[in-house]
Amino acid sequence: MRILVISNMYPPHHLGGYELSCRDVIDRLRGRGHEITVLTTTMRVKGVDDPPDERAHSILRDLTFYWDDHELVSPPLRERLRRERGNQEALRRALEAARPDVVSVWNMGAMSLGLLTTLVEKQIPIVFAVCDDWLVYGPKLDAWTRLFKWSKSVAGLVRRSLGVPTAVPDLTDSGAFCFVTDFVRQRAKAHVDPRYSTVVYSGIDRVDFPPVAPKARPWRGRLLCVGRVNELKGVDVAIEALARLPLDTSLEILGRTDPPYRARLDGIIERLGVAERVRFSVVPRADLPDHYRNADALLFPVRWEEPFGLVPIEAMACGTPVVATGLGGSAEFLVDEGNCLLVPPDDPGALAAAVTRLAGDPALRARLVEGGLPLVDELTTDRLADTFEEWHHAAAERFALGRPPDRHLPIAPALGRNGKDETRL
Repeated sequence: MRILVISNMYPPHHLGGYELSCRDVIDRLRGRGHEITVLTTTMRVKGVDDPPDERAHSILRDLTFYWDDHELVSPPLRERLRRERGNQEALRRALEAARPDVVSVWNMGAMSLGLLTTLVEKQIPIVFAVCDDWLVYGPKLDAWTRLFKWSKSVAGLVRRSLGVPTAVPDLTDSGAFCFVTDFVRQRAKAHVDPRYSTVVYSGIDRVDFPPVAPKARPWRGRLLCVGRVNELKGVDVAIEALARLPLDTSLEILGRTDPPYRARLDGIIERLGVAERVRFSVVPRADLPDHYRNADALLFPVRWEEPFGLVPIEAMACGTPVVATGLGGSAEFLVDEGNCLLVPPDDPGALAAAVTRLAGDPALRARLVEGGLPLVDELTTDRLADTFEEWHHAAAERFALGRPPDRHLPIAPALGRNGKDETRL
């Protein structure tokens, strides 16, 4: 296939897992012989260089979007029009050069959604890789089309006058929608209820997280939190829980920290007197597995409904027991007493109690690790690429042979303290 990929960011200039998943899939599809062109924005991460000869490898950083250095922007009308025209021209050039059989649309947050209007009007098959709620919030962040949302007649008049799309298209029959979890799909339904949709799930790279044989580990009281350190991740709850645990228990926090939140955490640490038991650091991704394996438990006390949540899967791949809140998309694969222990959000007492259970029960730790292995084997970037490849083929053929089968996960049963299966379907 010839595939044109559109996304607001693309590695190495990226901020999160959405863009990394895109790159992981694209690399694998390229390796399978598909011709890929990536059209993304001019956004650059400070201190990160462009790979050499990017354009020769069909990575086109030609789009602009309504975001600048972590701030949403609403430029003057003349500048918005200039951006829209420039983006439409960039799309025209990319379509002409790539001649795609299918367009793969990834993160459209703060993007010109008129790009989708053009694709729909040209009747080019589309696959939407929806890994967060941009279908919900995207129209609010598009500083151009939102100007005309209040009046279709005005939107039509302006478009005829200026020659650029002024409205977000009806996407119901525009192509296939591949949602990262059913949770994300259900949230999108009030805005788009497509004819063709599926859940693809995300995954880890087994090169980074190779299979390991489970083995018993002595409990040393080493706890770990991984990911961007902000209010939504609930790291403050982990610190509050630490203060309720034995003095030989420590907490390592890996990830970039939002400065205001770090100041709050420092205050909590000082108030609780746990400064010598908490360590903050940022490590290269290649070093993450060692930190997971050196931990006795991974704490994932998020207080928001994550679209997916890769961190628990990474921990399971390293044989590290997981304690999590299981909110949002992660509820579809985290099973209490099956492959993790679940606790309520914002409850440091419950989090400390779960850690205490793990510390005193080697059999429980072994059972949770064992319960996560089938899930880890399924949730890989290779399987993710397989699923996307099937859906891109089907969309390019306009579903002449039907839709691909839905993907199902091997979920460990929830075993209660009496050892009986207590899974609730």
